[in-house]
Amino acid sequence: MSEKEFIIASAESWLENEISADTFTMNQLRPFYLYLRNELRRLLGDNFIEERNKLIKDDPVKYMQFLFNDTGIEGFVIDTGFGNKEMEIPAKLKLLFRIESIINDSIFQMPFDKALEYFEETLRGKIRKEGYTGFKSIIAYRTGLKVNCDIEQARRDFYSNETDWFGKVVKGFRDYLLCETLRIAKELKVPVQIHTGAGDRDIKLELSRPSYLTNVVRKYEGKVIFVHAGYPYHRETSWMSYLYPSVYLDTSQVIPFAPLAAYTILNEIFEVAPLNKVMHGSDAFHIPEIAWLAAKLAKKAIHKTTEMMIEKNILDEKDAKELVERFLYYNSKEMYGFD
Repeated sequence: MSEKEFIIASAESWLENEISADTFTMNQLRPFYLYLRNELRRLLGDNFIEERNKLIKDDPVKYMQFLFNDTGIEGFVIDTGFGNKEMEIPAKLKLLFRIESIINDSIFQMPFDKALEYFEETLRGKIRKEGYTGFKSIIAYRTGLKVNCDIEQARRDFYSNETDWFGKVVKGFRDYLLCETLRIAKELKVPVQIHTGAGDRDIKLELSRPSYLTNVVRKYEGKVIFVHAGYPYHRETSWMSYLYPSVYLDTSQVIPFAPLAAYTILNEIFEVAPLNKVMHGSDAFHIPEIAWLAAKLAKKAIHKTTEMMIEKNILDEKDAKELVERFLYYNSKEMYGFD
């Protein structure tokens, strides 16, 4: 890649050919990219793009391993989304099945009851036959987090022809399928990730507050991870993780895409969140340097947080060590079943 291509590959905003606006300068001057550039200069030298290209040309998997070794990355939890893996990833992998990948035109060609049956059979098969670790929903990108588990509303909406950029809206149906996913996951004893808070340009940000899911998780007895910590509503997520046994959170996306916020959100999350409820994440896509930078930043930020908590006598040294190890490693290991 050229540096320009590298900048665009790291972006969650519009690409240059998608809108008539200066998206390149916006992405070039993001604090995230400036931070990424500076850290890569430290690792690879001032001509980091040239050196990166050379290493990737020699052996792309070896280059990834070099990055992962540099920050101690041992494994990934991957939402397979709508794409396919293009090459081997030199780390332990756990896969999550994104439920929206089957809420498409074909499911609406079935009768309502058959569609529900197909949905459940597919989810159960992903765990029992295909080796997936859990499920993921991006309903915040579709109809938002004001979810209502009403089968009659689901049936009515199933036959609606209202559409949005992603296809049929069918809010009641999508809501009900999320509730069904939680039911199935509980039975199978696997976790469910739900996108909360900020996202890329397609997010319905006004409908992505974690607290909208309160009634869904209040008495739920499985495990739900609110990904991205619900940022910028992460204090809601943190409080919910304290109130409801089912609610966990990860700090993906905000770490590393909001570098300064990494230091503030961990302080604010650990105002109240139990130590066993919070996990590191990266939201990496397209290029491996995102996961690399997220790990570097998370380590710096969590140590700053524990230093402050020790100073204020909230933690002793033993507690601080446990917090760091749980955040960076053990909570994810236990949640997703890594060896």
